[in-house]
Amino acid sequence: MELLKRIVCAVLCAALLVLSGCAEKKKKDEIAVPILEAKSVQYKTTKAEVRDISQKYEQPGFYGYPYSKSVKFAANGQIKSIEVDSPSEVTKGQLLCTLYTDEVEEEIEKEQIRLDRVKSTVDTLLERDADADEIRMAQYDVEIEQMHYDKLVKSLEDYAVYAPCDGEFSMEAGRYPYNVNSRVNKGAVFGNTLDRSEKYLCVQIFDNKLSNVNFGTTVSLVQGVQTSTGTVTDIVFNDNGDFSTYMYVITPDDKDALTDLGDITVVFDVYSRLDTVVIPKKAVKELGGRTFVYLLIDGVKVEQDIETGIEDKSDIEVVSGLSGGEDIIMN
Repeated sequence: MELLKRIVCAVLCAALLVLSGCAEKKKKDEIAVPILEAKSVQYKTTKAEVRDISQKYEQPGFYGYPYSKSVKFAANGQIKSIEVDSPSEVTKGQLLCTLYTDEVEEEIEKEQIRLDRVKSTVDTLLERDADADEIRMAQYDVEIEQMHYDKLVKSLEDYAVYAPCDGEFSMEAGRYPYNVNSRVNKGAVFGNTLDRSEKYLCVQIFDNKLSNVNFGTTVSLVQGVQTSTGTVTDIVFNDNGDFSTYMYVITPDDKDALTDLGDITVVFDVYSRLDTVVIPKKAVKELGGRTFVYLLIDGVKVEQDIETGIEDKSDIEVVSGLSGGEDIIMN
């Protein structure tokens, strides 16, 4: 009997221990993790201003030779001789290259025989006091054959290539350079001659042209203490395969104000806008064909599509989308 009591007590104690452990585990599982509230986002903003803006580009200028002339073959044929090295200084009219003329000379000899024959026919008709109409027809034949003969003789000039101007000649760079006996086609470029007949004030821009700069754009010119104005009179584009250049040719209003010595600053005065909306260029976003800015309205970040206009070094004009005074988010 005593043993039975002890067993029952042991079982009750074990049950109490199990229930106590479950209650403790449930209590631990119910511990809540504290929620941290995020701080509000701080935006750096600036105001959209209504003021004047001018689009200007300041570039170094120099006196150089912006023009070159292509030297092309005027006939199909085969090179007989190349008279100059590449590159080399040449003068206008200097012989650069010749082509074989054997076939043309053979045609000239044949045409000479035909011309002599029709001339002889006219002489014979005149000696025989032939009919006037018959003599006139024979004289027409002489005129026709003479035209053919003169045309063939003149075509010999097409088999010689001459320098189009004074300057530096360079043979056309290509996979297969021209040599003696090379076959050539009419219109193919033999080389280029940099025209050194006159220097021009130039500004050279690589790859991307200056936006809104065209013929007639006015410029300000500064060389030391000397100042002047001028106009863009030409834009020469060159592409050598590796990169492209835009050469802006400037004609100063007073050519005596500047010299070929010393640095020259050229300021392109493209456009000026008065009383227009202006914002920093850094605030403008472009994505998926859209142009927009972020506005801060009552603490909320909002996208706003805009249309831009002219720009200067740091700011840009907003043509539509803003009216001025808006808070523009910069970060």
